[in-house]
Amino acid sequence: MDTLLGGLRQTLRALFRNPGFALSCILLLAVGIGTSTALFSVVEGVLLRPLPYPSPERLVQLSELSSAGKSMRFSDPNFEDVQARSRTIGAVAQVSGAMSVTVTGTDEPTFANLALASRDFFRAFAVQPVTGRSFTDEEQSAGGAPVVVVSQAFWKRHLGGRPLPMSETLSFEGRAHTVVGVMPESFDYPVGAQMWTPREQEARRPSRTAHNWNVVGRLAPGVDLRAVQAELTGLARELKEQHGLETGMQDVAVVPLHESLVGSARSTLYLLLGAAAFLLLVAGANVTNLLLARAATRRRELAVHVALGAGPGALVRQFLSESLVLSLTGGALGALFATWGVPAMLAVDSGHLPRAAEVSVNATALCFAFGLSLLLAVGLGLVTALRAARQSPWATLTQSGRTQAGGGGAERMRRALVVGQLALALVLLVGAALLGRSLMGLLSVDPGYRTEDVAVLSLVLPPAKEEAVGRQNVQFQEHLISKLAALPGVRAVGAVSSFPLEGGSSGNGTFVMLNRPDEVKNFEDFGRLAHERERAGYAEYRVASEGYFGALDIPLVRGRLFDARDTVDAPHVAVVSEALAKAHWPGEDPLGKLIQFGNMDGDLRPFTVVGVVADVRDQGLDEAPKATFYGCSRQRLRASSSFHLAVHGTSGSEALVAAVRPVVRELAPELPTRLRTVESLHSSSLAARRFSLLLLGAFGVVALLLSVAGLAAVVSYAVAQRTQEFGIRFALGATSGDVLKLVLRQATALAGTGVVLGTLGSLALSRGLSGMVYGVSTTDPWVLAGVAVLLLGVALLASWLPARRASRVDPMTVLRSGG
Repeated sequence: MDTLLGGLRQTLRALFRNPGFALSCILLLAVGIGTSTALFSVVEGVLLRPLPYPSPERLVQLSELSSAGKSMRFSDPNFEDVQARSRTIGAVAQVSGAMSVTVTGTDEPTFANLALASRDFFRAFAVQPVTGRSFTDEEQSAGGAPVVVVSQAFWKRHLGGRPLPMSETLSFEGRAHTVVGVMPESFDYPVGAQMWTPREQEARRPSRTAHNWNVVGRLAPGVDLRAVQAELTGLARELKEQHGLETGMQDVAVVPLHESLVGSARSTLYLLLGAAAFLLLVAGANVTNLLLARAATRRRELAVHVALGAGPGALVRQFLSESLVLSLTGGALGALFATWGVPAMLAVDSGHLPRAAEVSVNATALCFAFGLSLLLAVGLGLVTALRAARQSPWATLTQSGRTQAGGGGAERMRRALVVGQLALALVLLVGAALLGRSLMGLLSVDPGYRTEDVAVLSLVLPPAKEEAVGRQNVQFQEHLISKLAALPGVRAVGAVSSFPLEGGSSGNGTFVMLNRPDEVKNFEDFGRLAHERERAGYAEYRVASEGYFGALDIPLVRGRLFDARDTVDAPHVAVVSEALAKAHWPGEDPLGKLIQFGNMDGDLRPFTVVGVVADVRDQGLDEAPKATFYGCSRQRLRASSSFHLAVHGTSGSEALVAAVRPVVRELAPELPTRLRTVESLHSSSLAARRFSLLLLGAFGVVALLLSVAGLAAVVSYAVAQRTQEFGIRFALGATSGDVLKLVLRQATALAGTGVVLGTLGSLALSRGLSGMVYGVSTTDPWVLAGVAVLLLGVALLASWLPARRASRVDPMTVLRSGG
């Protein structure tokens, strides 16, 4: 211990004597370790940390699979068969997605995300309310008392955290619900849900092609995933044989719940963690170069130690002690950087990363930083010690001061490290450039609708289970539209059930092309025709008002839009997108065609196509426009409870938002509203790509700066060692230009080798980006060439100063001083 403490004191004194060297090493290590720790914190929180439920590895999500392998939600009958006949799943439950509803009974009206959950939902997760209770058997039945379980965050924010039982109730969906329980803070399924009500109080849908429900389950004791998959595959085949065309389920997909929640982020996060590892390697190579250069200048000092009896073990301890102090200090500073960096990364992500709320620099991340620091300390110390141990002390002591600071092996290693740094930097920059070109390509994509000067207002009205309520909702909608249209500077206002890039209550499904209006009298007729391929189609389903297309500048291609003649009691009309018309009536006139789409809202009155509008990319800018069907909102009363208003004005989106809000408060002060701009929705849809680009780009730029700094240091060191040589060259007639070219040529050789190796590395690693780029090849020659030229240019610029210094060497001064 005395020896260890003595060595540590000696190391600290040596580092304090050379604070510039110590500070450079510590900052470089802090950048590398801090970046890696920050990315590891995100990966650990999102991908590696188990879900916060008992035995989370036994939780699974089930999906129906079609004959084409398409994943679908479960229908009621298929779920009931799985629930009754499966022996490998201990508890299985239906749950809807989290849907926005208007809630009153809180301190002020608010939006909340509601999920419908069936019997055994909470048992499947093995989680019960921390306050109150879950649902009783009587409540989980048709006609049961309206009750609700809320999240802990909702309870604290909107109900003041008052203890249960409560006298007050929450009103939503047209009913007053008694709050009976509060879930633990960690419970978050479906993601974002704030309230849960019994699914059994909603009507059962008898069709096996009505795919409405997510299904989650917990494996029975002693059963593994393969056994569940084998059993449910066999069950799906039995149901297909039994029901034929009545079911589209060919198989069942059994996926761990953790994978279903975070799988979409896996490739992006591992790519960024790999980029952070590359940056760490670049920083480590820079520190290694600094340590080797310092060891070269201390060769005589080390030789004296060896001559006085210090053995190889003493040298190893000395260098390990030095690298340990540097690495641990850099690691501590890096951990501090990570605590700042993680919130910054999550802010860039804008809430699109799954499980982002669980990400933090916790004890696991700090242990990772400490382990990384120790690993670097051992690696750096051993590399430096082994290089020093190879030198002969007697040869060192007999060499001149100028010669002793050299060393061919050490110089070759420093050059190799610089080449490696440049190669890694090029790989990171190529990745960032590809993502950048992809993002620019997406930004240039025409979404098919206006994105400037449009505000989006979202409202949720009482559910239109009765026609009278639907008529009231439509009247309110039209009155609000007229009020907003009268505002100064407003050009057009229109409503739609599901806004582009936003989602909503509408969805997609199968429609039927009719030969006559009365061909479908009930859902049995609909189901029969839906199985005839030449009669059935599949499309996105929306209901829109007459001003919607004008508000978003969606062009009319053929026919007409909705207008005043399309009253509630008039024959129902529809407008379809070009993609739908081309898919189902190629070479024909779609106007006048009859369509039955009543399975979407339960209204079996047929539609007549009266217009065709241009396609829009409402699912994502990187997805092709989908076949879309628009019904008239004035006629489809059952779809009137949830809608989005597009307000197109002339004064800018933000000014529109400020003007719209008072109008809504005047007409419906009890309703919460959500106001955004189309620009914000457009920008938010690219948040995940922007997140990857910004991080990878930042890593690439930092790696480039570190690599170029390393190259400049190696060139400067080489120039200092060759000062006498340059003096002799000048004395023999060489010009400043000759020496300048000589130094730059050698720097170019190093940078060029790094570019070649980096290009090969980029080609080898391009597969990792294949699913993350749009409209650009991962081997795009223009990107590779552009990044290579950039790196060579910056490298030569960094080498210019030491090369210029070499070209100004005074030969007489050098020769008099002996070099």
